[in-house]
Amino acid sequence: MKTATKLLLLVLLASCTSNDTSNQRIVPSKISSHDAYLENFQKADNSIALLIPVSGPHREIGQNVLNACILGNQNPNMDIYVIDTNNYSDYLQQSSFPNLKAVVGPVFFQESYKFASIFQKVPLFSLSNNVTANNGHIYACGLSPQEEIETIFRHLRKNRLHSLTVFVPEGDFFKSVSLIIQREAAKYGMDEENFNVIGYNSEANLSEIVQNSNAKAIFSFEPVQSEKSQIFTLSSLALSNSEKWEGAMFAYADSEDQRIFIEEYKKVFHVAPTVISLAAYDVIKMINESSMTHREMFDEDYQGTLGNFKVKKDQGIIRDLKMFKIERAEKVPAESV
Repeated sequence: MKTATKLLLLVLLASCTSNDTSNQRIVPSKISSHDAYLENFQKADNSIALLIPVSGPHREIGQNVLNACILGNQNPNMDIYVIDTNNYSDYLQQSSFPNLKAVVGPVFFQESYKFASIFQKVPLFSLSNNVTANNGHIYACGLSPQEEIETIFRHLRKNRLHSLTVFVPEGDFFKSVSLIIQREAAKYGMDEENFNVIGYNSEANLSEIVQNSNAKAIFSFEPVQSEKSQIFTLSSLALSNSEKWEGAMFAYADSEDQRIFIEEYKKVFHVAPTVISLAAYDVIKMINESSMTHREMFDEDYQGTLGNFKVKKDQGIIRDLKMFKIERAEKVPAESV
């Protein structure tokens, strides 16, 4: 790790831990050409390797994740070793970290396999929401479109909404989500008459297309209004601009734990947490609880800020999501509308 990066990491850690949030230790790891050099720290009973961007263009994301880990790690016998995914030693190896129980991160899907090849013998809880990262000992823990769409289709079945139109703008992400929707529609038994995918470009008049649709349900990636159809979207879109998504429905997780965490996070760090912060917090608490109580990390029910969840070895994280609706620019449970 370069000297400048070492200093940045130490300053970052000092600024994060200046608030008296817990008695845990966040340990800067200095990776030499051979092994980790840990200075003035006693080795804990267990440790976590945290893979986040400490420097570079995505350092704010890394800061948010680190903040969440500081709040989540209440175990005095658990060390967290921070590794800058933007600038780390080519000699990074699993043996550098004593008593390693798990790896949390990286943030981005494309980095998951690279670090999984370094950390081969411990669970790697990727913070990506791309479920294709689930592979061997990799478990995608971000709130994924797959989870949300599965919940939406359960809502469609429950409310006997048998026809769905999907409006897909240009872009690989939108096409990938559309493919997930198509697979769920096939499971639901929607035929070509009741399921339709409409692609469009930036010049299309989407409002006019929506008004001419006879579908009972519409899934859209941008705000639309319809008197005939129920509008569905992803939670990240609806919550990012709730005033424009009035009336839209989406799948999300909500709990008292989430509200408590958000209040504490704002109080300590003076900014709002992101969804990825919630996911990181839940994973850190799960690892800690498993370590302290000797519970299994896998196939056990845990309570989190993103709802009750469990980690399945063959499926990754499974959450209990609920349906919500935007009403008067606020998120409200769909059942209460």
